[in-house]
Amino acid sequence: MIKKTYTLVLILLLLLPSFSLASNHGSSTSSGDSAFDFGKFVSKIIGVGQLTFLGSSDNQFVGFIRILMAILLFTILYFLLSMIPGLTRGVGIAIGILLAVLVSVFLPKDVLIAWGTSYATLFAFVIIFGPVIGLAVLLISTPTPGRVAALVKLASVLILWWLVAHISTWGHELGSYVAPLAAGVI
Repeated sequence: MIKKTYTLVLILLLLLPSFSLASNHGSSTSSGDSAFDFGKFVSKIIGVGQLTFLGSSDNQFVGFIRILMAILLFTILYFLLSMIPGLTRGVGIAIGILLAVLVSVFLPKDVLIAWGTSYATLFAFVIIFGPVIGLAVLLISTPTPGRVAALVKLASVLILWWLVAHISTWGHELGSYVAPLAAGVI
């Protein structure tokens, strides 16, 4: 098994210059020289990681959401298709990939933005109000044996009160900052 891995890595390393030259074959340089430009090759590889192949920054954001949607849909579809008796693993994978790609490609941009916004709102609600509700339940459910515990509970209630009172202000400031950015995406 280890020999096969080393052999595969060696073959890929030997073929890497061929792949890089093939990717540079169609491009023309300003000096007319057809020499390999390693910087352009590396920037193309890094561009894939930065999603620059998806276009402008708005398209990059929507393209990233499409990639996430395809991964999520494939995961759910593969799980559901694996429950069907008699369906082989390969067929389940093929159907899952095909449907996930079709849905993620043909889903409108507005629906993707609305989907992302609704999940962001849900997670923000959980992140903000989860600790508040947890601390409130902890304050109510624990006994108060002495004055020190009562003072700690009073301080916790005052901190929660202050936090809840200021969340709307912070939300308004953050919303006024994010709204122009979201308006530019849609």
